[in-house]
Amino acid sequence: MLAKIILSSLAALALVACAPPKDDIVIAGNSWLGATPFYAFEAVSPEQMPAGIRTVMLVSDISVMRMLGNGGISGAFVTLDNALTANTLSGGDYCVAMVIDRSNGADAVVARPDWQPESGMPIRVGLEDSTIARYMLERWQSAAQLNAVDLQPRVLLPTQHLAAMKNESVDVIISYEPFITRLKQLNGRVLFDSRSEDVDVLDVLIVRKEVFAAAPRQIIALREQVWPRIFVRIQEREETFWSALRQLSDLPADDLSSTLAAVEFVPAERQAEALEQLITTAMPATINYLIANNVHDHVEPLSICGARQ
Repeated sequence: MLAKIILSSLAALALVACAPPKDDIVIAGNSWLGATPFYAFEAVSPEQMPAGIRTVMLVSDISVMRMLGNGGISGAFVTLDNALTANTLSGGDYCVAMVIDRSNGADAVVARPDWQPESGMPIRVGLEDSTIARYMLERWQSAAQLNAVDLQPRVLLPTQHLAAMKNESVDVIISYEPFITRLKQLNGRVLFDSRSEDVDVLDVLIVRKEVFAAAPRQIIALREQVWPRIFVRIQEREETFWSALRQLSDLPADDLSSTLAAVEFVPAERQAEALEQLITTAMPATINYLIANNVHDHVEPLSICGARQ
């Protein structure tokens, strides 16, 4: 009965993305494990969500960025590089409302179990068509001292990663949790991950500035009221919430617990500090990376939602 209730709630949330009520504030993200607690919380406790806010889990970064670009959603759970890209392409329409997490091993390069590099043979790399995947590819390439000509990137959606490893259509896959754990269940070997000192992967919540101006209390409540409740449920493994997390991530309870440890969540009481560090340190570094790697000629910086300009 509990599973049916959770699945019904998740199906209803998916429909919101297709035809959201006119006044709803729809916030979407991909299936990244750091964002999953938001979807799980709404699925089991919709009455505790701020009025009018809906969260939706989409299949990939591509889907999230497309909906940000066409105005189909009010905000998103995204990596900092994607947040800056959305802000740049929109001409500065977004602000950052919270820092959700830092990846501490939850982004990785995973090799199929029997693969070994061979001299003269290209390395087939499966990855999502996203800035963060290309960032991880560049960092791994540097750490492993690989030549770019030896790499053959192949675009794969996260939902295609398991099949690609099973049928050996690629040699390594760049992915994120919960897909990394699923790949490891197929005996995939982690070659490189976001615990490396020169890797910094941050995830944030961005919203349209006009949305925040119209509904600041709802957005702030998501950070200051809902987020602490989510923390308690994660720490206490509250049964209904934990069941929703397991279903959304498709991970057994033991794997879910160990996998969540690779996501360094930022609690509500540290948000002010985290946002300040984001603006002064992480964002300038990410902007420099995006420009240096020819992702953008110019990057529009994010401001903190509600901060005086």
